[in-house]
Amino acid sequence: MDWGEGLFRELVEHSEDIHIVADRGLIIRYVSSSVAKILGIEPVSLLGRNIREFIQREKFENLTTHLHEGTGKFTHEFMLPGADAQMVYFDVSASQLLDRQEFTGVIFKLNDITEKKLREDELIRSNRQLDQVIYKTTHDLKAPVMSALGLVKIAEMVPDGEKDQYISMIKKSLLRLDSFIEEMNDFYRNEKLAVQREKVSIEQLLLEEWDNLKNLYPDNTVDVFWDVHEDCEWHSDRLRVKTVVTNILSNAIKYMDLQKQNRFIKIAARVTEEFCDISFEDNGIGIDPLYQEKIFDLFFRATDRSQGTGLGLFIVKDTLERLEGEVKVVSNQGQGTTFHVRIPNQIHQSVGVG
Repeated sequence: MDWGEGLFRELVEHSEDIHIVADRGLIIRYVSSSVAKILGIEPVSLLGRNIREFIQREKFENLTTHLHEGTGKFTHEFMLPGADAQMVYFDVSASQLLDRQEFTGVIFKLNDITEKKLREDELIRSNRQLDQVIYKTTHDLKAPVMSALGLVKIAEMVPDGEKDQYISMIKKSLLRLDSFIEEMNDFYRNEKLAVQREKVSIEQLLLEEWDNLKNLYPDNTVDVFWDVHEDCEWHSDRLRVKTVVTNILSNAIKYMDLQKQNRFIKIAARVTEEFCDISFEDNGIGIDPLYQEKIFDLFFRATDRSQGTGLGLFIVKDTLERLEGEVKVVSNQGQGTTFHVRIPNQIHQSVGVG
């Protein structure tokens, strides 16, 4: 090994990129050791194999055309399964090896761009979601506004003794509008704000949210049963936990079974060193089995009784993913629904999560 070859190996073996050297027939003669860390492949297992095995036919033809024409550096983007079975994205460049102007081989450099690619994909997904949300909510927000304006116009013309019923109807339209706006706020906050870490009393939070909701739905009477145990301190993002609780509880109220006399909601929670587990059980109308896999999808509505944007349960699932938590639902149509929520306890984590 001459001095130049030794310097080359020293440089590429300390690089985070994968370097491959192939002869003029594109048979692999050298692979840097980084291939083991990134792709879980031992370098020696690649020696003697043709580059053709790893490149799509169309891209391989572009590569060979480029090499034969000698038109400078060839660059392309492609992906391979990584060491953890997840796809790894690479920006690949190929340069000719020349000896006295004669083509003798190719040097390939594979630059791992997976993080960049995932950020780009996430940005595209977020922008697409935002477009959907803006279009859908601007359409849906018009209904309660137009309804309230129409009722105001009627109320202005009826005798004083009849105005109260129209005021009550206007109030319902405005409450519906307020619900839409709150869902939009939840969606925005969850998308944009970093996850926080703070001490949270789940009992206090649950009681506060129930008091707020029962005032919004004074006509929907229901018995509430509590079973809350805080065995230790719990640290999480209070605003996001509140979002989860509010959306699930408001669904339990909205989808009560009005034909049942003994309507109930059972709220149970337990905090341990590892998790906060919360369950919300009701004997409402339940969820059709056909829809149970879809209820967390963006804008999905499982029943004609739904008057919201279809964002609520999507926000619940998305929020819990950001908290590294999970939600499961068990429902029997006509009998009721139970949501099980588990959120990690961040008590031992350092401040500045996310």
